[in-house]
Amino acid sequence: MSSPSRRRPEPRRRAGRRPRAALAALIAAFLIAGAAPADAAPVPLPVTGVLSGGGETALVVDLGASNGKGKRTVQVTLDGTPQRADIVPVMSDGLAVSIVVDASTAGASTLPAWLSAAARFILEAPGSTQAVVIPDRFPAAPATAPLRGPSQVVGALTGMRAAGERDTEAALTMARGQFPRAETGRRVVVMYTSATDAGGAKAAELAQDFRAAGTILVVVGTAAASEFWSAAAAATGGFFAPAGEPVVVPALDQVESTLRDRYLVCFATPPSLPARVDVRIDTGDLTLTGQAIVPAPGRGGRREGVTPTILGTMLVAAGLATVVAIIVLLIARARRPRPEAGPPGLTSVFVGRAGVPQTARGRAAVPREHGTPWS
Repeated sequence: MSSPSRRRPEPRRRAGRRPRAALAALIAAFLIAGAAPADAAPVPLPVTGVLSGGGETALVVDLGASNGKGKRTVQVTLDGTPQRADIVPVMSDGLAVSIVVDASTAGASTLPAWLSAAARFILEAPGSTQAVVIPDRFPAAPATAPLRGPSQVVGALTGMRAAGERDTEAALTMARGQFPRAETGRRVVVMYTSATDAGGAKAAELAQDFRAAGTILVVVGTAAASEFWSAAAAATGGFFAPAGEPVVVPALDQVESTLRDRYLVCFATPPSLPARVDVRIDTGDLTLTGQAIVPAPGRGGRREGVTPTILGTMLVAAGLATVVAIIVLLIARARRPRPEAGPPGLTSVFVGRAGVPQTARGRAAVPREHGTPWS
């Protein structure tokens, strides 16, 4: 009878495979966890504009760096105290748009491109958007009443023809005055132009007027106009979109796509200005933080009509004119010949003072009236 064969033991190296594999998996998991920490470092928040009006401030921020599709949340603090704040997309319900189109004779060659771009923009805007169309030509006047919905706006653009001279500054003034009941930051002026500037106003002054009106300015134009329009639009939270010359159609579509990345952080204007606020926005995939200064109202701003600078100049001029008049009067009086002295025994009378009449001899100094006690 044969004896049972002995079972050969497993090599020691095989017995140690499972612990080693588990250890390697643990190390790999640790390395992966270390490479993706739970709290990612905050990303700087681009604040492109600060608009104030009606007791409310709206910060225009650019969230183009985020790919998150979830709900955005915002925190605003003033001197360490949290403030009630909301965040809303610029391209959302409540939007009010003034479309300004260069319809002058000088801009006739680019007018078809501007009309096409404006029509595409209003078709991409939210369905509840209010809009008005203003041709940039003299005299500036709206081509439509405020409209809701794209169909009538597209119809007004289709029928526009080039004629006359530009009236750019007046057209922009009229555009930012539309929709006075819209909330701060919800008014947007989109201008399509071949003009190199606003026809007289400086870029900084134009931007100040738009900020004071709580309105964003977006300009689409030829590359030659970029220097002026970039400075004017960027300070309002808007931008300049160069279309090139001849106009390249894809460049016109960047208006809608860029505005899609712009959001408004809305909160009550601080009672003491200027004020610095800290902002934190969570987008799901990113945390963005930044600061903004809410300026004092009217600081460095321009006013319609008589500006403070003009008023001060007028006061200085009036003061100088008064001083000159006084000096001329004193010189004239100093050169006026004095009257010759009278004969001896008579009292000389100083110029400019009434002489006291002499009492005649033999007559009463005070004439008597009948019926008086001394008559």
